[in-house]
Amino acid sequence: MKLYNESNGMLAVLVGLLLSAQACSSAVCPPAATSNPGSRLEPTGPIRHVIVVSVDGLMPDTYLNPDAHHLQIPTLRWLVQHGASSDGVQSVFPSLTYPSHTTMVTGVNPRRHGIVSNRAFDPLDIDLESWSWYSEQIKVDPIWRIAEQHGYETAMIHWPVSVGAKVDWLLPEYWRAKNANDQVLLRALSTPGLLEGVAKEHPDFWTRYVPPTVTDDSLTDVALYVLSRAKPHLMLLHLVEVDGAQHKHGIDSPEARTAIETDDRQLARLWTAINQLGLARDTALVVLSDHGFRAASKMVRPCTLLREAGLVQLNEDGKVKSWKAVVHSNSGQAYVYLNEQDPGALDVVRGVFASKLKQSDSGIGRIYEEDEIRALGGDPTAVLALEAADDYQFGPGCAGDYVAPPAYFSTHGFDPNRLEMRASLVILGPGIAHGKIQNARLIDIAPTIAEWLGLSMPKIEGAPLRVVPIK
Repeated sequence: MKLYNESNGMLAVLVGLLLSAQACSSAVCPPAATSNPGSRLEPTGPIRHVIVVSVDGLMPDTYLNPDAHHLQIPTLRWLVQHGASSDGVQSVFPSLTYPSHTTMVTGVNPRRHGIVSNRAFDPLDIDLESWSWYSEQIKVDPIWRIAEQHGYETAMIHWPVSVGAKVDWLLPEYWRAKNANDQVLLRALSTPGLLEGVAKEHPDFWTRYVPPTVTDDSLTDVALYVLSRAKPHLMLLHLVEVDGAQHKHGIDSPEARTAIETDDRQLARLWTAINQLGLARDTALVVLSDHGFRAASKMVRPCTLLREAGLVQLNEDGKVKSWKAVVHSNSGQAYVYLNEQDPGALDVVRGVFASKLKQSDSGIGRIYEEDEIRALGGDPTAVLALEAADDYQFGPGCAGDYVAPPAYFSTHGFDPNRLEMRASLVILGPGIAHGKIQNARLIDIAPTIAEWLGLSMPKIEGAPLRVVPIK
């Protein structure tokens, strides 16, 4: 029997899985066996295991209108038909991967959790292009830390901002050399023996897992390895190929469709394993994304304007050697920061960008003042923020020309209130009605999981999600 045969109308394997899921569709389900009897606490509700799969960059229209995009995604179709789904989830400001994923697990906006960009703020370029990799940078307790403190078994696989996380099973998202040396690095940073065990079961694993270039089937291999051995109460899995394909080739490109269909197969593998392990009756599967996408065929570099205004000084290599104000670009958005030694530069900076905004081909669509940034949950240390105009993206760097070749075919980072930036969300689990999830926000994900697992998350900005049943 072929596992993925859409011509049959419904995955044959998922028909059987539906029967097992329906067997526990009431509000109360039979108790499950403990993962480690006598050594672990167990959630008391009908949901005792939560598996979160983030398909980076997956747009809601993927599962709302799959035929319009010629997508073969039987697993997502099935999950929508039998679970709860959102027509679009509000992301964060800026709508980037690392701020978004940190909001998912903390229930607060970047302003509070501190991960305000993918990349570290490093205007002098002394940190070797560092990203916000390290869990100690998160300023509030994420759900995985609370779950671990509560005695629950936890797993994080390629989840952003996870290096150093104190969880039972860890494969952090991290790279440095961008070659096979990073495999050695990740073995040292991950749970001892995890990657070696996966490679023993999948001899070609190391050809598919070479950070930062990793395939989603290799990451799913790791998730299935953990599931088969631990049955964690909380698992966070980050899949990345859809985001990369849409950046590189465009939103509705053949490459993007292939990546989406690849991830649909990974979801089928996970759901099959959940059932084979006897976990379907008390497991919630959460499939979501961090942001949407928007076409952007042109690129400008705002920091060059500050260089031309004398606010940035470059060395002979074209790198910043000193600055009074500088731009940190986030593709669809950019933050502007002042050097504390020269606060009077703000008027000059505001004048530079206000003047440029008046030009029809400036590539700048909007300027945000400090109060607007804070209201959107953005970085409170930025003095201004810029949003790229339609069909534009912002590029990094203060050297060279203002107009530059685009880095991507399509991108994100724009204001989360834009419909194109809406993220995806589909949930299947015991006691969760088939229906629509209304007014969903990424800040609501952590409190929803906390409610399921009986955990307390005080002082959050989100609230548990509710489903409007479809009769």
